[in-house]
Amino acid sequence: MFQIAIYGKGGIGKSTVTANISYILSMEGKGVVQIGCDPKHDSTRLLLGGRTQNTVLDYLRETPKEDRSLDDVVFEGSGGVRCIEAGGPEPGVGCAGRGILTMFDFLDSGGLDESDADYKIYDVLGDVVCGGFAVPLRKGYADAVYIVTSGEFMSLYAANNILKGLLNYDDGRPRVGGLILNSRGMNGEYEYVRNFANGVKLPIVSVIPRDPLFADAEASGKTLAESYPDCAAVESLRRITEDIVLRSSNPETLRYPRPLSDDAMDMVAKGIPVSGEAMMEYNRVRNPVNDCWSLKTCAGMGAVAYSRMVRGVHTIVHGPTSCAYMMTCRTDLRTVFRDHYGDGRLVSQDVSCTDLDDSASVFGGMDKLRDLIRKRASYGDEWIMVISMCVPGIIGDNLVDVCAEMSKELGVHVMPLTVDGIGAGGASDGIRAVVLKQTELVDPHNDKDDRLINIMGEFRSATGHMSYLDRSVISLLKDAGFEVNSIFPGHCNLEDVRRFGKAAFAVRSYDERNNRITCEMVCGRLGIKLMDNTLPRGMRATEKWLDEVSELTGRNLEDVRSKMRNEYAARLSSIRKRTEGRTAVVVTHPSSDYGWLFELLDDLGVEVLRTRQTTFNRWLVGQAACEDKKPYSSSTTEADAQELSPDIVISDNMADIGLGVKHWKITQPSPGLEGIIDLAERLGRAMDAPGKEAWR
Repeated sequence: MFQIAIYGKGGIGKSTVTANISYILSMEGKGVVQIGCDPKHDSTRLLLGGRTQNTVLDYLRETPKEDRSLDDVVFEGSGGVRCIEAGGPEPGVGCAGRGILTMFDFLDSGGLDESDADYKIYDVLGDVVCGGFAVPLRKGYADAVYIVTSGEFMSLYAANNILKGLLNYDDGRPRVGGLILNSRGMNGEYEYVRNFANGVKLPIVSVIPRDPLFADAEASGKTLAESYPDCAAVESLRRITEDIVLRSSNPETLRYPRPLSDDAMDMVAKGIPVSGEAMMEYNRVRNPVNDCWSLKTCAGMGAVAYSRMVRGVHTIVHGPTSCAYMMTCRTDLRTVFRDHYGDGRLVSQDVSCTDLDDSASVFGGMDKLRDLIRKRASYGDEWIMVISMCVPGIIGDNLVDVCAEMSKELGVHVMPLTVDGIGAGGASDGIRAVVLKQTELVDPHNDKDDRLINIMGEFRSATGHMSYLDRSVISLLKDAGFEVNSIFPGHCNLEDVRRFGKAAFAVRSYDERNNRITCEMVCGRLGIKLMDNTLPRGMRATEKWLDEVSELTGRNLEDVRSKMRNEYAARLSSIRKRTEGRTAVVVTHPSSDYGWLFELLDDLGVEVLRTRQTTFNRWLVGQAACEDKKPYSSSTTEADAQELSPDIVISDNMADIGLGVKHWKITQPSPGLEGIIDLAERLGRAMDAPGKEAWR
């Protein structure tokens, strides 16, 4: 008898998949026993005409020990599949995991293993990682494990935990069959799951399409394979049974569990390609480089970072003090809020915390939240955003109802955001969640003004962190026929958010995947046209941006293009006298777009002798170490300078300043013509400066 455990996050559809697998195998003449290991006891419902059967735990509770018989809890379903349900304790009482252990003890003592079945299939809840639900992973039970997942991060997170559990019960033989993708119909779902599958070195055995026939079959109390045996979805289910039959005949072709580390799972959440072997090596072997991987990101961190940018909306961190401490990046919550406002406000005026402690896991944190909301309302805060961390998510605090209750009681606007710390994914997921929540503050505007444009996101320039509009951006937008309506998301005030919907157009301040996704979601929700091109840096990008403006608005901007082109050439001609014929070594971040820099160097007549990329983040440092590659360091730049003798090293690595060679620190220019010319002038001055002073 070949034993199979089907695991997956609750609600992922594993019971439906399992019942169909059992039915298909039975129709092929196989003897099948299906055991539901979920307190909901609905695993075998579709095999029993829609009925739920008496569970083992109910039977054991009601039947004296001397009267118990295995036959009383085994029911025959469609195709002759023998059905067993574990059940669970009363809601809120007892431990369901312990109930699974009790069931297995009864089945073993009753002689279930002595039955003549070809396959025994366990349908197991996979997002409960306690020992009881891990029983089917133990030696002597599952010969093969298949994991049902979808393109949602938490289903992959549960899948990774299942692999960790299987690793803990590793008996030296491969036991993982692969992943089963039960599609939700999301864009990019297959690619998202494929990234995880590549990381853990597992195949996607089958992709089950989202099909309304599943609901039709379930409404009649039958499996899809019984109701619609010839549909495409059943073909995908048959691929699973074919794989099961193949693995049962050749168990050596199964795979070993290779779960990913927490950092690697964060990469999965962000859509960054991962290497399962590299990440597992860090789980197995301590490496000095691993020490720099301790920083974690969570949805709560991203949400708080963007929530606190909106002046006029107070942010409550519903969680431990440590969460608020990390997310405000300050030594304490009374430290001066140093941002572009420059008004000396305290962090505690814009961010506060419910300071949950151990008692919250027993008594909940809702009373503390109510008290803090009342306190903030007494200080005059009329708009409050409450962001939940991991602790309230775990203990089940009902954030939505409490916020509604307090809004009604106090007459203020209390907005809940239940990201539950890392529960919604990484920081980028939290950013998207809070920005979309903030769109609820936008006033409705049916008539959009095509003279107005919104700037979306912060940007950096040669003068530092630009949260405001400088002359270069204002000049660029004015020449294109626009006035700035608001800047959001980013540092702004409540009124900026509320009038966001007036503008017909929006432009991103920089090009980055997560920012692009967020901006597309916001503009799609509010009916605003988001430009494909970001605020441009460099002359060629500016011309491309003006072309898009002309296409969108019908404005003739040829005179503007000509004026900019002539001014660019004229102003660069005087700078070129200091730069033409000079040489440079360029060191850049691997994830940023420096097309504007190389364009500028070419226009100034600077020859680039060599380019390098810095290993600027922990992911690349770890990858380089795993592959026995030496990470980039300042000594690399020094060696390049000694070998090539460039006139200047242009680098985004501040550590290169002290190398004894002329160094110029790369900074992003402001968008528009003025920004790139200002940068060119600074580079020209750096060429003439003494070697150790050029960076200034």
